[in-house]
Amino acid sequence: MGATFTIRGVVIASRPHRDQDAIITILTPKQGLVSVMVPGAKKHSSRLASLATPPLLADMVLSESKSFYYLKEGETVESFRGLYDSFEGLTSASHILEVVKDTAIDPESAQSLYPLLLYVLYDLSKHPEKYRQIVAAFEWRVMDALGFAFDLNECDCGKPDEMPTRAFSFSKCRLYCSNIRCVEKAKDYQFVSLGCVEALRYIREAPLERLSAFRAEKYVLDDLCSVTHRYLCERLEKNYDKMSILDTLPPL
Repeated sequence: MGATFTIRGVVIASRPHRDQDAIITILTPKQGLVSVMVPGAKKHSSRLASLATPPLLADMVLSESKSFYYLKEGETVESFRGLYDSFEGLTSASHILEVVKDTAIDPESAQSLYPLLLYVLYDLSKHPEKYRQIVAAFEWRVMDALGFAFDLNECDCGKPDEMPTRAFSFSKCRLYCSNIRCVEKAKDYQFVSLGCVEALRYIREAPLERLSAFRAEKYVLDDLCSVTHRYLCERLEKNYDKMSILDTLPPL
C-alpha cells in the first residue's frame, strides 16, 4: 500500500465486490468521481460498513495500490438520515444520485455539481414532503451547470399575447407565446402556465440555500416537474424512470 491521504466527498453509489467487499463511488469537488474499495463492507462487524451506504458526506482516509484506492478509515460528516424516514425522499435521492453519477464526468462538472448535490440532499432530508419541487429545481439547475441552459426570455415576436400560457419548446430551447405563428415555430413543445415560467426563472437565479423556497399551485408544480424532467432526459439522452414509481402514490 502507498501513502495515505484524506478526502471529503459524497458517497453516491455502492456495489458489491467479491463476497465481503464493496466498491463505492465518491463525488469530490476537485478530483471529480473517485472509485474506492471498502474491504469487509458486507460484514456486520465492519467499522467501514456504514461508509458504503449512499448517500452520505464523509471524510475518508485512502491509500493507493496498483492504481486503485482503498478505504482505510473514515468519519461521517452528514448522513442525511431524514431520507430514510420517507419513501418519497429516498426515491428522489436515488434519482438525483443517478443523474450526478452520469454527469459529473470531469473535474469541471464535478466542481459545479458538488455544492448543488449537498444542498439538495440536505433540503430533501429535512423536507421530504417537498420532494417534487426539490427534484424539479435540481434537474433545472443541473441543465444550466452542464451547458444546456434554456432561454427563458419572452417570445421573440415582440408582441407576446395575454394568454396565461407559454409554449415551452424542447427542440428550440426557448419560450414562445400562444400566437398561432409563434407556436408553429416552437415545433416540439408543451404549453406551460406563466406560474411555471416564473418558477423556472426563480430556480435559475436563487441561491442554493433557497433553491426550493417557492410556493406553487398543484397545476404549476405539475407543469414544472413535467418540463424539467423531460428536458433533462432529452438532453442527457437517457430515460430516468425512478421517479415514475411515485406517480402512483397518494399525495402527501
